[in-house]
Amino acid sequence: MRRLLGILVLLKYCICGDVQDFDGDIKDFVVGNSKLFVLTDHRLHQMRHDLYEEKRKDITEHNRVNILVPFDANSTLITCGTLKDGYCEVLDINDITNSIYYESNILIGPRQDEKSVAFIAGTSSSRYLLVGKKDDDAKYQDTSYSVVTLWNTLQSQAGGIFSIFSQGSIGSIQSTVRDVEFVDGFQRVSPSESYLFLNTKTDSERKVLVLWMNSSKEKKREIIKSLQAATIRCCSDKARPVLVACTVIPSVNGVIWAGVFSAQNQQDPENSALALYDISNVKGRVKGFCAFGEKPCGSESNTELQPLSVVFKYSSMSAVAAVRNGSWIVLFIGTSDGQLIKLVLDEKFTPGCPTVLFKSDDERAVFPRMHFDPVDFKHIYIALRKQLRRVSVVLCAKYITLKDCRAALDPLCGWCVNIQRCSTQDECSDTSWVSIPKNSLQTRLFSFQIAENSSRKIILHLSLSLESTGNPAFSCTFTKESDILCDGSDPPAVLPNCSCSFPDQLLYTGGLRVSATVNIEDQKITETLTLINCSSITENSPSASHTQCVQCVTSGCHWSSSSKRCEWTHGPGEQLHIQDACKYLLSEMVYNKPAILSLEPNKVSFHGRNNVLLRGRNLESVTKIRIQGDLNCIPKESPVFDRSSDTLRFHIPPSGTKGTVKVCVVTPDDRCHGNSIITYSSQPSCTGIQPTVSWSSGGRKIHVQGSNLELVESVTVLPSNKVLKTQYNTSSGDLWIDSHPYDGSGQFSLKLNVGNSTVDCVDYFSYKPDPEFTRFTTVQVANDLQVNIQKRVDMLNLSMSEVTVTGLQGDQQYPCDLEKIESNAVICKIKGESGAVPAVDSLTINIGNFHISLSGERLETWLFVLIVFSLIFLLIFLIFCILLLLFRGYHNSQPVFPVQWPLQRH
Repeated sequence: MRRLLGILVLLKYCICGDVQDFDGDIKDFVVGNSKLFVLTDHRLHQMRHDLYEEKRKDITEHNRVNILVPFDANSTLITCGTLKDGYCEVLDINDITNSIYYESNILIGPRQDEKSVAFIAGTSSSRYLLVGKKDDDAKYQDTSYSVVTLWNTLQSQAGGIFSIFSQGSIGSIQSTVRDVEFVDGFQRVSPSESYLFLNTKTDSERKVLVLWMNSSKEKKREIIKSLQAATIRCCSDKARPVLVACTVIPSVNGVIWAGVFSAQNQQDPENSALALYDISNVKGRVKGFCAFGEKPCGSESNTELQPLSVVFKYSSMSAVAAVRNGSWIVLFIGTSDGQLIKLVLDEKFTPGCPTVLFKSDDERAVFPRMHFDPVDFKHIYIALRKQLRRVSVVLCAKYITLKDCRAALDPLCGWCVNIQRCSTQDECSDTSWVSIPKNSLQTRLFSFQIAENSSRKIILHLSLSLESTGNPAFSCTFTKESDILCDGSDPPAVLPNCSCSFPDQLLYTGGLRVSATVNIEDQKITETLTLINCSSITENSPSASHTQCVQCVTSGCHWSSSSKRCEWTHGPGEQLHIQDACKYLLSEMVYNKPAILSLEPNKVSFHGRNNVLLRGRNLESVTKIRIQGDLNCIPKESPVFDRSSDTLRFHIPPSGTKGTVKVCVVTPDDRCHGNSIITYSSQPSCTGIQPTVSWSSGGRKIHVQGSNLELVESVTVLPSNKVLKTQYNTSSGDLWIDSHPYDGSGQFSLKLNVGNSTVDCVDYFSYKPDPEFTRFTTVQVANDLQVNIQKRVDMLNLSMSEVTVTGLQGDQQYPCDLEKIESNAVICKIKGESGAVPAVDSLTINIGNFHISLSGERLETWLFVLIVFSLIFLLIFLIFCILLLLFRGYHNSQPVFPVQWPLQRH
């Protein structure tokens, strides 16, 4: 038994892997150099970085722990809470069940459920616990109160551990602003300086503030007096005055900081914005914040920080973290709908396409603070309600070829020549590592240009958007059909460039399709290039056109915007994007400009949606639908079917992310018209069905229970594979299907059809015979007629809403209002009118697809048979009685003889 328990415990951790579920909501979690600590309502958990739980410490029921700070330099974990009048406890960082110091009657964190910030600040010789919080005891508008406090962390410091005093005064920052909310804070190591970020609210406006202090000072008073502050603004398109989450971006020079700002409108697809700021030089003061004892408290110096760049917009971002790799910045964004998104920025803060590292099946929000694994920064910890996840931020291994590795546009991944796989640079030692170069987010892997020299030769210049840490073997080969055009060795190929020259007659006789093959060590990449004589593209053309420009650029030529002609290039260089070179030459086709009025539905699962209806105007010229996500990434396009002038239908493709996308309609000139919104959300869930039984004829409403059910398109019943239409009530959120007819038994399961995917339902249903009604009787009740319908007992558990009864008298129909359904009877009442009592000679009963009639003839026949059987029984009984009397009379008339016993034979 003990061995079995050990195996079960081992399986628990092996199966969970990088996921750990807790029995309560996660209130906070922090990561130390060697341990991870998770705080829930009732416990503090000590875990390894791989999420294996080592220790746990129960928390008193009436206690709310609000301070959780690892003090790695001291090998301790500081916790504070609200038990009684507050307390703080110092725990062994390697064994939280070992309490090193405990002090009661001290309230360091907030008493109410307010946000707070706490971290270790100061120098190696004088470290303090810096706490930013709203003071719950601040009740008076005209008085200042403490919002930031420095507490001692050691007994050896003046005043002892957890002392607030310093040289006869209190080491704290005061404020006269009543409504403050601390979001985050951190200390830089070199130089030693502390930053705090908070939201403030007054009667007039909301503001985001940054507070700065010089933490290199030895004494608390000096740190507090160094206070500087500024207001942070976001953004130019709309005001987003609330800071949701933030992170500092590692930098050699300066301090780059990223913040998520919210407009507090969840219906807005761009409600939250992620913006970057330079906070390395916070100078100035803000009104209402000052060092302890200073009067008046803080004068306004109108210092405001504006964003360097707004890099991402979304409906509901909830968390952000960042790492730096050379000149690249990699951001990790948590969302309120349960996603972890990876976003790459180049040195100019230009974003690439976002990729989703994790997507929850439901809408659990990502906790505002995320932490990296401090060992290698290749994993990030995220909390979603009761669950903690360790998510890999580097997915290089899933890319099989160099081309795929490069297409990922991930600066953390490159092709390792020695081990012949996509890897991080630290996994690729003593060999070449081929990766994307700087500013390559918008650059294609292959770019080429063609030029004509004085010797009437065409020179094809080929360039790859790659760079290498070493000198891997590199060569190029160019072929025309099966013939080698040139081998790219003149001049010699040097990564990432090579060239090919050939006689111009090959181009003057028409277009030329060239197959360019690039070899980088063992990796081979082939691209087909279509070359055309540049000077012939616009010959005899009365005017420049967008089509000609596109043909010119895609052929490796140069489009002159001044002469509006296609020309030869003058040497190797970057190939322009068509949208950049030709955007001013869109042909002015004659057509009525289309417009989008509505999309039905406009909310879909990330699995997509089939058969979406678009209503609009002038839709005849629409060729396709374009679905554009954030950051001008590659759009998805969907063909149109079933069109008219004011409606068309199309399929919404699946999405790797949740969130909003823009939809427009494309005309033959490649212009996109309209700007509607589609919201991708979580997939539906099915937690059960009611009722779980149907009658054989079908037509019973089976209610599906779960979430996001409006996204379900249809339901498949297994094993019959019947596809049933769904009905959804937008006001109640109810989804139901009508059961199909089935004359048999057995269990059936449901699959919800969502786009081209399915979601399993956890419940089953079965079939029973149709209900059986035998007869009915009527009873006059005042001016109404009560109808009592007899039925056989069954397991259908009929409800009043499922049964419809109608009484008939000749051609006259009377609705019978149901009053009660019992196991063996249905009782309804026909209302009388004008004092007259209705009469019926038959009934019709409808239950889904099941219909039955009970006629008066059937009732009279049954009564006649009953009467006949009763009369026959009575006649038999009378005959029996007469025979019995005759028999007794016969016996009474016989003489009595003496009997001897026993009889003897003579």
